[in-house]
Amino acid sequence: MRPGRDVALLVAAKPIHSAVWLGVLLLALSRSLLLGDQRVWGYLIVCLVLTAVVAAVDRTVGFSDGVLWALLGVGALHLACGLLPNFDGRGVLYDAWLVPGALRVDQAVHALGSAAGTWASWQLLGTWLDLSRAPARTQGVLAALAGLGKGAVNEALEFLAALQGGGIFVGGFENTGWDLVFDIAGCVACAVLLTVSGAERRPVPRMLPARRPTAGAAITG
Repeated sequence: MRPGRDVALLVAAKPIHSAVWLGVLLLALSRSLLLGDQRVWGYLIVCLVLTAVVAAVDRTVGFSDGVLWALLGVGALHLACGLLPNFDGRGVLYDAWLVPGALRVDQAVHALGSAAGTWASWQLLGTWLDLSRAPARTQGVLAALAGLGKGAVNEALEFLAALQGGGIFVGGFENTGWDLVFDIAGCVACAVLLTVSGAERRPVPRMLPARRPTAGAAITG
């Protein structure tokens, strides 16, 4: 894997997505530099690493425009909700209530992020599974499990970030529990929607310098 080359290929294939994402990153960086907000560096490192991961996987999968916009949107929400202040001036946007006493911004973003991860996993699985043998419901279950794995990794990273201090607070046991609940909700809802709606199970190939399995290729474990 060559991260620089993979990112360059994705930029060439998806210039509009890339320009929007670059604009989001530069906006977050500019605001934070003006305000002296050092938290931005941690967020940018995570975003750049995830950008490289998406670009590497895209070489094989050829993600659809919809998946890339969903991932971009979740990334932009993560930056905004983690860096911008809450409406009442206490904490950040992640702490705000969308529905008082019932739904916080943090929980909604967790559900959306898990749904986006499940959709991306659906397309990744569609690239490698033998679709003549694996039904859509199997692809959906595996995609949901992959999305849940993303949620578990995210919680672990939040925990490690909180240990480092730097003004990062991710809540206590109850907050982590609700995060996982909404991760599950997002994964399950997306997997069910993809399965019952007859969504495209294998992305339309692009001219990518990576080998893809043929329609009849089977993955035997």
